[in-house]
Amino acid sequence: MQDEKSKRRSRLYVLLALTAVLGIGGVVAATSITINAGSPLSLGAGYATATTCDTDVTISTDQAYDTAANIYKITALTITGVDISPTNTSTGIGCGATTSKIMQLAVITSAGVYNASWTLASISGASPQGDTIVYKFGAIGDGSVVSTTYYASVALTSFSIANLSTVALSIS
Repeated sequence: MQDEKSKRRSRLYVLLALTAVLGIGGVVAATSITINAGSPLSLGAGYATATTCDTDVTISTDQAYDTAANIYKITALTITGVDISPTNTSTGIGCGATTSKIMQLAVITSAGVYNASWTLASISGASPQGDTIVYKFGAIGDGSVVSTTYYASVALTSFSIANLSTVALSIS
């Protein structure tokens, strides 16, 4: 009887030791895995991007739950932080010019490609300042300007978040 009890106790100790080793190993592995070159992933909260004339443009999404389809959908994409100040000759930063530039957004999904474009304000007509202007690609697609929001000239048809593949921005 004593032999059976000591065997159970030995197995328990081996099991506890094995669990501790795996647990500690898992914690060490979890802290040493690096993805995306160490840059944080946004996972739908917002997309950071860079253009040739601005290193700090942000693309974010508006999402809504579609109860009929039982999925979350992207209903709009918003671009903020576009620097419309004059281009600095030494750094190349600043998307503003005496003539207007065109900003184009391409959204690639597994179901197709969506495109939108805006004419950036020229330096002389830049009001409000570029850092407060919001460029929106959503349900309103008439090219209108409401306060500081500039709507795309085409409307976006909402699509499943799972279908989003790539977002690209160009300013020229």
